[in-house]
Amino acid sequence: MFLALIILCISIPFSSTGKIDHWSVGSIIITDPTTQFRLDIYSPTTPGSYPVLIFLPGLAGIVPAPFYHKLVSTIAEQNVILIGISKIENIKPEKVAVHIAEFLEWVVKPDDGATRLFAEHREVKGVIPNMEYLGFISHSSAAHPLGQYLNTTCGPVKLIIMMNPVDGIDPFGFVQDFITHPPTPLPFRTPTLIISNGLDNVPAHKEVPPCAPNNISNDRWYRSLYGPTFLVNLTDYGHADNLDEPIHETSKLMCAWCKGTICSFSQYKTEEATLITSFVYAIFNRDIQQLRIIENPQAFLESRVSNKYDLHGYDYKTGGPGGFCTHD
Repeated sequence: MFLALIILCISIPFSSTGKIDHWSVGSIIITDPTTQFRLDIYSPTTPGSYPVLIFLPGLAGIVPAPFYHKLVSTIAEQNVILIGISKIENIKPEKVAVHIAEFLEWVVKPDDGATRLFAEHREVKGVIPNMEYLGFISHSSAAHPLGQYLNTTCGPVKLIIMMNPVDGIDPFGFVQDFITHPPTPLPFRTPTLIISNGLDNVPAHKEVPPCAPNNISNDRWYRSLYGPTFLVNLTDYGHADNLDEPIHETSKLMCAWCKGTICSFSQYKTEEATLITSFVYAIFNRDIQQLRIIENPQAFLESRVSNKYDLHGYDYKTGGPGGFCTHD
């Protein structure tokens, strides 16, 4: 039912005004007619060079990026370009990982890809997507195909951000398809921010499993990543609380959500965006002040939060090594 309602809502229009611009490009064909993407680009409009995040939304791209409009718009307002990729027809993780590889190969081409997308859109004249500062962000089960891709190659990716990451493809646990097996390390090293929520492991109703059971989510990834890894948990919020209405209301069929007077979904999305952009600039600019927001979020956010991090031997006393990805 959840997937059906998502598909019904895909035609809902979204718009943005002010110092950012959002535009969509449908049916981008990368290598053959069976591989197609809908792209949603959120960008500052002030001329300049900006870091770029590629965003694979929930259900491995089935959920379109505009359903996270408040979150992704705030990311762009904080001077990070975000390119959401969605409407991937085949949602098997191994197929999505192939799509990711094809898309990333295309998007960094100097005479095509993101360069062409921005050159052909007059509202962002003078805006340059800096593909040397390229990161990847995922939500929920989109972490699985991202991990599959990175297990094979780093490609152009130099940091990753995982919102409520789930391994496997089945919250019931019927399909045992995992790429993480902690404490065995995954074969890649890259700066990583994991943003989890306190209600990830709480069922919305007694008839359904939680959207992110503890045994296949969040900490499972944290214990499998051996680059500099940071985890921030927003205690009072649920797995899909970063979605906008009406799809957020639909998500309550499956995912527990924040309830009561403590909840401010707008504030939560703004704070999640702040964590994301602070991490991007902390890593790419070797900015210790921005890194402090990640290392001590309690001092900067209004929401209740807990956190931990493991640098795995990387030195961040003077700003760190910047963005990178290496393979064992």
